[in-house]
Amino acid sequence: MSGFDLFIGRGGRVAGIFLVLAVWLAVALACPSGAAAQGFDSMLPEQLAKEVRKAETEYHHVMEEVRAAENERLARKAAGATDAALAEADAALAQVLRKAEQLKVQADYLEELYDTKRREYKTR
Repeated sequence: MSGFDLFIGRGGRVAGIFLVLAVWLAVALACPSGAAAQGFDSMLPEQLAKEVRKAETEYHHVMEEVRAAENERLARKAAGATDAALAEADAALAQVLRKAEQLKVQADYLEELYDTKRREYKTR
């Protein structure tokens, strides 16, 4: 066996290892993690408590955006803005309000689910 054949064999093995690692990395990045893959219903109370806090924090951040959008609209109105500018501010405010409403519904759902799971685990 010549040195060239030996080099090709090693190169093929190294390329194969890199190919396997690349496929494994692609699958790991494409698939959701274990916690994200499971639904909220199958989470333990401690996990749900973390999700409730995260949802409430996100809701409070969006509510700050709502207040900023309301202040912007009021500032435009006080400055004598045109109807088009006020309509644009109203549209931005409505969009942020919809987002806040969705987050509040999700936070309330998670909190109710957490209370149910906590009671369920206490009775066991």
